[in-house]
Formats: sequence, structure tokens, C-alpha cells
Amino acid sequence: MFNKKYLTGILNLLLVLIVFRCSSQEYTSAKLYIQQLEWEKAEEFLIKALVAEPENPEIPYQLGYHIYGLQKKDWKMMNKSFDKALSIDPNKKILGQPKTVKEFVAMARTQFWAEVYNKGVAEFNNYRNGNLSDKDAELQKSINTFITSSEIKPDEAQSYLMLSTCLFIAGDQLESEKYIVKAVELSPDDANINLTAGQIFMQKQEFEQALPYIKKSVELDPSNTKSIRNLAQIYYDTGNMEKSIETYEDAINKETDRKVKADLYFNLGILYNRVDNFEEAEFNFMNALDENPDDVEAIMGMAQVFENAEKWRKAEKFYRELISIDPDNPEHYRGMSRVKLQQGEPDQSKRFLDKAKALEG
Repeated sequence: MFNKKYLTGILNLLLVLIVFRCSSQEYTSAKLYIQQLEWEKAEEFLIKALVAEPENPEIPYQLGYHIYGLQKKDWKMMNKSFDKALSIDPNKKILGQPKTVKEFVAMARTQFWAEVYNKGVAEFNNYRNGNLSDKDAELQKSINTFITSSEIKPDEAQSYLMLSTCLFIAGDQLESEKYIVKAVELSPDDANINLTAGQIFMQKQEFEQALPYIKKSVELDPSNTKSIRNLAQIYYDTGNMEKSIETYEDAINKETDRKVKADLYFNLGILYNRVDNFEEAEFNFMNALDENPDDVEAIMGMAQVFENAEKWRKAEKFYRELISIDPDNPEHYRGMSRVKLQQGEPDQSKRFLDKAKALEG
């Protein structure tokens, strides 16, 4: 009868031998050097192991992750090694884990990308909010960092979004446009990316190109009043007053912030004033003041509406209020001068006109 302990010992020894026989001497040595953090030796034997085991995807993954990723930050070589692993067998389970080569590569790329991307965000925030002696240098630093993040994970749209934003601020509109289009291509159903693309084209006064991006952003996130406001602005800039009014009204119905809502009412008042609907213009300017009583622009809008409607006494009331709030603005005195002239008071009209000229120097 066989001794069970003896038989178990033989089986265990065979398993160990099988494991070592399945792994070349070069790869076994490489793994030992990785454990000992001897990176030069680890790289040397991983490269040798690639020759010894050309069909083992675990080896180029280890080389990409430990040597080119963690140690050297050589992202080009890291991705080359990862691509080599994926080309051998993306679905093979490696490193004694239930995860596949494809899953390990995705996790590694995301890990390194996130570290660099977050560094770029911190640099960009420092540029925007920091008290720096050389802000341009900090902005360029963030641009370089986002370029690196895009090299680590070329399919990550957020890198191109931030890169486009930074380049636009830096004045490089051509490169900015190229990267925001790339971001949309990679993530076409991201509302924020579409909104940013639209805003960049709007800043360039290219409203027809901006329109599909802003419309897509609104479709993806109908509750985002920022997107709706931009859509209304595009309609206004392209002369489609009816669609602009309709879109502003939609934004007002969805907006909860009172100051933002006041701005929307103000813009709608401007639109109605432009199409000579003074009753609706007055209604919206009054709503703007209800939402934000300190809105000087809304008061100015009211004065202009009543002046355009030839309601001189009401216009005078609001011009006087403007003069009280901002006594150094010559435009308010010019408004009063026009209103007084229309009311048959030429002397008063001249007095206000002289005041306006004096303020203008």
C-alpha cells in the first residue's frame, strides 16, 4: 500500500516542476528580480524571456507595466509592449488571476493616465486660481501634461477636452479645434464635450459649425440650462429670432438659480425689444428685476423699452434710477437728454447732454 503522505509529496513536487518547466529560466529570473526591485536585471531578463517565450503575453505586459510604465515613464515603449501582449492573446488569463491580458492592460493604462491627467488638472487649476508670477508658463505646463496623458491612453476623450481648452486660452485656436473634434469623435454622447466644442466654435464666431454640437448637448442633457442658453444665443447670432425666443423660454422654465434666471429674462427682453414687441420686452425686463433687483442692465433695458415705445415718462423714471445707481455713466444722461427733448423740455435736455459730454471728457 502506498504511503499517502509520500504520494502527496510526489504530486506536489511534480506540480512545482511543471510550473517551472512552463516558465523559462529567463522569465523565472525576471520575476525574481521584479520581486527584489532590481529593475535593470528585471528588464534584461524580461527582454530575454520575450525571445524564449514569444507566445506568452504575460511577459510583454510585465515589461510594459513594471519597466516602461512604473520605472521609466516611457509611455511609447509601454504602449508598444502592451500592444505586443494584446497581439499575442488578449483573452488569456495571466499572473495567476482570473483577469485577462486585455483587462490588465486596460487597468494599467487607466492607472497611469489618471495619475498624469490629475496632475494636469491641478496645474490648470493653479493657472486659473493661483497667484503666479508667470501664469503663461503654468498654462504651458498643463498643456504638456495633457499631451502626455493623451499619449498614455490615446482613446481617452477627457485628455483632448482639457488640451483643447488650454490651447484655446493660449490663443492657439487651430490646435484647439483639432483636439475638441477628436474628443467628440471619441465620446460623441458626452454632453459636456459637445457643449465645449460648440462654445469653442461660438468664440470663433463660427455659429453654423457650433450649432450641431450645442443641439447635441441639449439632446443629451435637456435639463442643462447652460447648453440651452448657448443654443438660444446661436439662434440669435444667426438671426433666427423665433427659435431664439422659444429656446430662452425653455431655459427660463428649467432654471432654478435666480441670478441666472434674471439674465435669461433680460436676454429675452432684449430679443422682444429687437422685434418691436415692447409689451413682452417690458414683461421680461420686469421679471429680470424681480429675480435680481440689483440688475443694472435690466433697468437699462426697461428705460430703452419705454423709450422705443415712446412712453417718455416711464423711460425717464428708469433713466433717473440709472443715474442714481451709476452717476458717472454718460449714457444714462444721454438717455435722459433724449427723453426730455421728446417731452418738450429742450433746456432740461441740454443740461443732461452737457453733463454727458463733461463725463466723456
